[in-house]
Amino acid sequence: MIDDRHWYVPLAADGDRRVFGFPHAGAGCAQLSSLADLLAGHSIALWSANLPGRQARLAEPPRTELAGLVDELTDALVERIDDRPYDLFGYCGGAVLAFEVARRLRARSVRLPERMFVVSFEAPDIAWRPRRLPYLPSDVLWEYLTERGGVSGDLAVDPTVRRLVEPAVRADFSWLGEYHCEPDAPLPVRAVVFHGLQDEDTLYGALLGWRRHSTEPVRLVPLDGGHWLLDDACAELADLMAREIAGPAADRPDLDAVASAAAGPVDLGGFGD
Repeated sequence: MIDDRHWYVPLAADGDRRVFGFPHAGAGCAQLSSLADLLAGHSIALWSANLPGRQARLAEPPRTELAGLVDELTDALVERIDDRPYDLFGYCGGAVLAFEVARRLRARSVRLPERMFVVSFEAPDIAWRPRRLPYLPSDVLWEYLTERGGVSGDLAVDPTVRRLVEPAVRADFSWLGEYHCEPDAPLPVRAVVFHGLQDEDTLYGALLGWRRHSTEPVRLVPLDGGHWLLDDACAELADLMAREIAGPAADRPDLDAVASAAAGPVDLGGFGD
């Protein structure tokens, strides 16, 4: 039995491959449970970051300072890395955590993930920052979050639940709003960037910016959905991730066929090309 206070928890049975995931700002590890169930069918185990101030760690104060949070996440991830290949997964604002953890792993000369899956988030050096959100009055904050989507049904209707989770929401938007992507060499990690064709919040041109942060080809994969692809296209997302992990030589034609866009996925050269 794994202690729920651990920084990463498995959301399904362990498999031949591990993906370490980071939910979007304000969310807990349960957000990734549906994706984890689907990936388990491909012998891929999704471990979610288990952040303080929510769900099993509700009694702990949430972190508001990004550098310290990334240090703690990196320390815990190093303990989980074994001889199996692994990947990172960042959902919306969670992509910042995935990206910064990968940078920290490189700085410590730790074996890097084979790839980083990014969902609905622009390149970290140009992505929109929610600088005002942490300071909005509670009713205005929740009105904004509910209208934008990504809020569970319980949060949408239950003011008691909102009061419990609001400190974590404000904390996450605090570090995300203050985030500055420091200049550094691009990572030798393949980036696979998923985006919704109906997503009006995430600019396609800004997604292309991920190529500045990888020496490997960056793959953009459009899906039929909006910003919240775990709600709109979770099965397709899991299938595409599994095909990508299986290896581009074996699955590239099928991967292109499954992606829900007339133009298909786009391969972009890395910064070092």
